[in-house]
Amino acid sequence: MATNRTFSSRFTCPPFLWAVAAALTQILVTWLVVHGQIPRWLGLLPVVPYMLFFAAMVRSVLKMDEMLKRLCLESASIAFLLTLIITAFFGGLEQAGIGHPPWQEVGSFMMLLWACSYAVSAWRYR
Repeated sequence: MATNRTFSSRFTCPPFLWAVAAALTQILVTWLVVHGQIPRWLGLLPVVPYMLFFAAMVRSVLKMDEMLKRLCLESASIAFLLTLIITAFFGGLEQAGIGHPPWQEVGSFMMLLWACSYAVSAWRYR
């Protein structure tokens, strides 16, 4: 029974919630700015959840046991490698002249990838 509480509590930790909030805010604000729904200066709005994510992550890492540190390190490594693949793909698209990839979205992709890889790692070690 305690295993289920530990597994589900990993999805309610502040870094995970702020990562999801930051990624969704970035995607939503970018879409609204591109479609002219909000002024361009509101494009800075995603900075708030990003900063809260960084603060929550630092605070959490200082309090974590070895297992949670392993989860965070593993999920950050996976997110980094997947972001590297996305960046290489975007660069290839641009060099081939196929299109102009959304470089401004790389940060939100990385946050979303971190949240997804954290979920997979937490499920794996439940």
